[in-house]
Amino acid sequence: MTRTVATALPVWLAVIAAVVIVGFALPANQWWAVLPAIAGGAMIMTFIIHVSLQSKDGLVMRMLVTVTGVFVVLALASVVTALVAGFSSS
Repeated sequence: MTRTVATALPVWLAVIAAVVIVGFALPANQWWAVLPAIAGGAMIMTFIIHVSLQSKDGLVMRMLVTVTGVFVVLALASVVTALVAGFSSS
């Protein structure tokens, strides 16, 4: 596993876990308000993980891969949220 994936994977898994927890813990009409908070927490987690590494080589690329993965996960979560919320309000 490359360093890029090894540093991005914990953030991606944390975002997936947060989305699943929010999906089960909150009603559907409150999901949209929480997704930006999850994104903000992921950005802070990304920064902490990548800055704490000894090697700064490739920092921008590693952070870019991590943030792109977070964006993709949250985009998928937003689509699922819209579909579930739309079906539950009908």
